[in-house]
Amino acid sequence: MNILIVDDETHAREAVKLLVEWKELGVDLILEADNGEAAKLLVAEHMPALVLTDVHMPITNGLRFMEWLSDHYPQTKIIAISGYNDFDYVRKTMKYGGIDYILKPIDPDQLMEASRRAIGSWCQETKERQRQVESGIAMNQYKPVYWSHLFGKLASVSNESEPAAAQLRSEFQGFPQQGAFQTAVFSLFPVQEKLLKRFRGDKELLEFAIINVFNDLMRSEWQCGYAFRSPNAADEVIALFWEGHDFIADRTARLLEAVRMTLKADLYAGIGRLVPEAEQTGLSVQSARQTLQRRNLLAAGVRISHAGTVQPSNAPHLTDLEEPLRLALRIRNPAEATAALTEWFGKVRRSGIVTPGDLALWERQSEMVSTRLLKEFLPEDAEDEQAKSRTAPLPFRFAEDGRLLLDETEKEFRLLLLDWMESLLKRVRQDRSIIAEMISYIDGHLEEDLSLQTLASRFFLSREHVSRRFRQETGQTLSDYVEKLRMDKAGRLLLGSSLKIAEISSQVGYSDEKYFSKVFKKHSGCSPGQYRKED
Repeated sequence: MNILIVDDETHAREAVKLLVEWKELGVDLILEADNGEAAKLLVAEHMPALVLTDVHMPITNGLRFMEWLSDHYPQTKIIAISGYNDFDYVRKTMKYGGIDYILKPIDPDQLMEASRRAIGSWCQETKERQRQVESGIAMNQYKPVYWSHLFGKLASVSNESEPAAAQLRSEFQGFPQQGAFQTAVFSLFPVQEKLLKRFRGDKELLEFAIINVFNDLMRSEWQCGYAFRSPNAADEVIALFWEGHDFIADRTARLLEAVRMTLKADLYAGIGRLVPEAEQTGLSVQSARQTLQRRNLLAAGVRISHAGTVQPSNAPHLTDLEEPLRLALRIRNPAEATAALTEWFGKVRRSGIVTPGDLALWERQSEMVSTRLLKEFLPEDAEDEQAKSRTAPLPFRFAEDGRLLLDETEKEFRLLLLDWMESLLKRVRQDRSIIAEMISYIDGHLEEDLSLQTLASRFFLSREHVSRRFRQETGQTLSDYVEKLRMDKAGRLLLGSSLKIAEISSQVGYSDEKYFSKVFKKHSGCSPGQYRKED
């Protein structure tokens, strides 16, 4: 912090320097001037927090100097020092923002108190100004987010569009009170990897850069609308036009070209229908988005699509592969699956049109088919994460100009399918091996506890998994299988040994002889004793 002492008498300046503990008040530099004109130069260069000035000086006296300070540096605090007890001087000092009027000879305590008060006031005001500056910066930083939020509500087909329109009419400069609106929706899909690398993989940062390019034209140059992020769709930017609807196609093309020139990014645009009022903006967005979702990914060079001009797609559904995949899994032959995949891609090529909507549908269908086949061949098990695995995202491949490359995509599909089938068949083989091992264990330990819980714990599986897999592999429940083996063994012991029935009961896993007899009779039609006598 700097202060300036202005007095044509050297001893007076020295007295002011000595009578106040300036370092204690946070003063770093004490400047001196012997007239008002010299003082002005120092003020302009160093902008002192406090000026202590004599009233009577040559060239420019203290009153004119204080008036100049008040006009040009009103934040600087002033203390007047004078040998004249003149009310008019005091009144003018206060008029020009003076903190105090001190008479010579100077009272040290009065000077110290006045200086402390002046510097305290300057520090407090400086902090407040800084707070306001920071608040203004924060507000300016938040404004694009706030506007994007409001425009996002306007672009939704919901009851939020009406209050959003009302807010924009009252708060957003240039937003019309009435009139027609039209949108163009811009898609980054497919996002170019080299472009994303320039933005360190941050899609939001990329979208922010695109919006800035758009608004430089739309808001600053054309004054026709505003661009913002889509509130409910990834990789999408919306441009809302409320002026110049006759030029929307040309301006959309210019926006695409501006992004290509500045960011080296190729976007795609869908132009929505014209709506009569702001509250219906969501309907225009819907039509633009539908148009964009129906563009042909196999066609090169078409960057702009208009509502009502795109052809419907007749590409095959991915669910067509479900039955061939099921057969391939049953006969353990991946070649059947790849042959079906080749035939399916042939249908895709013959259709001639593949849209972003088709790709999204195939993703959903892939998940659905995968889930059904996993459930059929590997029943889901809450304790078995591998059984809950699904296919990876479908590996679509694109050219630099955004065309879908079917040959490369088919190769990637084939690799993904073979990996998925191999993983699934490996798990099926593992499960079969475990069930075979379990059956072998049951055959050799019929006298032990062979409950579902005991076997599940022994083989580190869940009860549900053991139950489902055992039935799938043997065609019967675990309890029925164990009971039949025990009864067969009991029959052999009854006929081929002299063991007592109680001993036979124990050897086949029944501690209760009466219960054993009841189960045996259910299987053979007679009691253990009768069975032995009838032989």
